[in-house]
Amino acid sequence: SVFYDGTPETEFRLWDDLVERVMPGSFDRAIRENDDAVGLFNHDPNQVLGRRSAGTVDLSVDAVGLKYRISVAETTIGKDVAEHVRRGDVKGSSFAFRVTDQTFRTENEVDIREIRGVELFDVSPVVHPAYSGTTAEMNRRDQLGLEEARKEWRQRIAAAKAAGYATVVRLREIEARA
Repeated sequence: SVFYDGTPETEFRLWDDLVERVMPGSFDRAIRENDDAVGLFNHDPNQVLGRRSAGTVDLSVDAVGLKYRISVAETTIGKDVAEHVRRGDVKGSSFAFRVTDQTFRTENEVDIREIRGVELFDVSPVVHPAYSGTTAEMNRRDQLGLEEARKEWRQRIAAAKAAGYATVVRLREIEARA
C-alpha cells in the first residue's frame, strides 16, 4: 500500500464520486499486534507464498507506505510468481484488509474515504493493482542469479564477520510495496 501523497497513483477511485486514500499510521496497529498476514498471489488463498506467523512474510512501514518481503518457497507457485515478478510480468501489489478506523470528507464535490487503521489479512503481488503507485520486484540478489548472489553474499558475510556482525541470508525473496 502506498500512503496518499497528493498524486493520483496513491488513491483509488471506488466510484465517480468516491475516492479512497490510505493514510500514514494505517498499519501501525497491524504491525504492532502482529496481524497474521498471508502472502498470496493475486489474493488467491490457493496460491500461498508465505505467512507472517511462519516467519516467511515480513512487514514494515516507511514514509511511502506498507512494505512486505516474502521468502518464497521452492514450490511451483513460488517459482512461477518469482519468475513473473523478476521478468516484470507481475509488477503491482495489493493488500486485503478490514477497515478499523476511517474518516470521510468532501473535496471538490468528491467524497474522500481516508483509511486510518486496518486489520491486515494478506499482501499480494498482483497483475492489476488498485493503487497504481504500488510495486513488486525481486530482491537484487535474485535478479543477479544464484551463483552471482552466492559470490556477492560470501563477500558481504566475510566483511560483516570481519566487522563483528552476525548475518542472516535468505536466497529467494520478493520485495514489494502493497
